[in-house]
Amino acid sequence: MNNQIEKMPELKDIYESVLRYNTLHKDGCFIFRFVGFKKDPTHKCCDCGDDCDEYDDVKSLIGAYGDLETLRTILNELRDTVEDEMDENGFVNLNEFGQESE
Repeated sequence: MNNQIEKMPELKDIYESVLRYNTLHKDGCFIFRFVGFKKDPTHKCCDCGDDCDEYDDVKSLIGAYGDLETLRTILNELRDTVEDEMDENGFVNLNEFGQESE
């Protein structure tokens, strides 16, 4: 297991769940990304002058499982759904599980 997962117990739990899913659902397909940020006190934001948020490799994880065409379809559907769920401030909180197909 890579170093970032060992440092973040939450990511370790997610990673192990993904591995269990892959074992049980060999025909499954999914994409995930968890992104963590940290303050960078060495770099001031040019817009606000405050410490900028910087991408944190240790707190981030990305993965995909499945055939390429299905993954592309999932990404396109996710992009459309995210844009539809955006509020007036540009924030998205999307949680869909077990939605039945029409």
